Amino acid sequence: MIRIDRLICQVLPQAFILALVAEGRLVELRIARRDKPSLADGIFLGRLERVMPDLNAAFVDIGTGRSGFLRAEDRAGIDGWPPLGAPVLVQVRNEGDTLLAHSSDEGKGPRLTMDIAISGRYVVYHPLGSGVAFSRRIEGEAERERLAGHVRHLLEGGVVLRSAAAGISAGLLRPDASEVLERWETIRRHALDCQPPADLTARLPGERDPIARTLRDYGATLEEVILDDRALARRLQDEMDRRQEKIRVRWHNGPMPVFEIDDVAGQIDTALAARIALESGVEVLFEPGETLTAIDIDSSRAGGRQGRAPRRPVDVNLEAVPAIAQQLRLRNLSGAVVVDFITMRSAYDRDKVQAALAEALANDPVPTQLYGFTRLGLFELTRARRAATLRAQLEALHQETAEPTGTGDER
Repeated sequence: MIRIDRLICQVLPQAFILALVAEGRLVELRIARRDKPSLADGIFLGRLERVMPDLNAAFVDIGTGRSGFLRAEDRAGIDGWPPLGAPVLVQVRNEGDTLLAHSSDEGKGPRLTMDIAISGRYVVYHPLGSGVAFSRRIEGEAERERLAGHVRHLLEGGVVLRSAAAGISAGLLRPDASEVLERWETIRRHALDCQPPADLTARLPGERDPIARTLRDYGATLEEVILDDRALARRLQDEMDRRQEKIRVRWHNGPMPVFEIDDVAGQIDTALAARIALESGVEVLFEPGETLTAIDIDSSRAGGRQGRAPRRPVDVNLEAVPAIAQQLRLRNLSGAVVVDFITMRSAYDRDKVQAALAEALANDPVPTQLYGFTRLGLFELTRARRAATLRAQLEALHQETAEPTGTGDER
């Protein structure tokens, strides 16, 4: 299990760049634009704009300039479509995707769902859902029943216990459940008081604060937050003291950029490269395209020790699996992905590689579906789209600002 233990934050006039690090390894880079706050997971009171019977879907005006796309299977708690113009409570599933291949003007709107999810540190609350579900990391019926017993009487609807909930006490779990319930009740009150379209998330204090969101997601394992903005570091330290958190907050004011810590800058460069080299010399090539991302395993440059037998294809592929999983998340690659592993003739070996990849991707918060090996030996998977690729986000940011320096800010 990946344990995010350090958050390194570079503060720019245009954006926050957040590096999530686990034991010195860069796991994820979050770029939060000040002028264009992320819509991901945002909750809106929208207006049903148009129903598309042939697609079994509808367009919903959420007031962002682009109509959102709501599929019938993403409705929750209702049968059929409400009347045109009716208010619809929705949540952004992703910030824009190719939804209609034949519609260039409306094919980039955000994907919506009516299955609202309110995330806490230990629980995800689905007020329109039902039952209690568990992260696969929470094992054992006794532990699952213990955790479920602490939240059943607090939250009506559906609840997912996150992996961070494993082993925690009722004294930590219950306040988290109460907090997500309070946020949901606040959203409901605002929904009753306003006219669509309305951004309900924007009415919750700090809900779009990128650092607060990251602390909510990973506060259970975070040990340290490092920022290159003194004023922000002070405010965050005050907040940690108020909440009696044990997370250390440090202002970085050294001569080197903040992303020199843990060689984050170097790891970003690696994530932007077409190929990465593993310790053995095996290389993994990433080729993002318009319709799919191709990943190739190249062992031609791998040096073998004299007198040693050549490595088995399964061993080379297993070495590449962690790098593939890491880079899919770090590069934020989505859609169809095809991996050209070194050919393995044994079904047992192929199953072993598929199981290893499934385990490595289990830490990814973005849903990934594995389809297995094709008759040609290619491995197929899909990864849901939540935002643009890392390269696209950095290029858009760098068009408007000089290269980040991270040398410290005394504002």
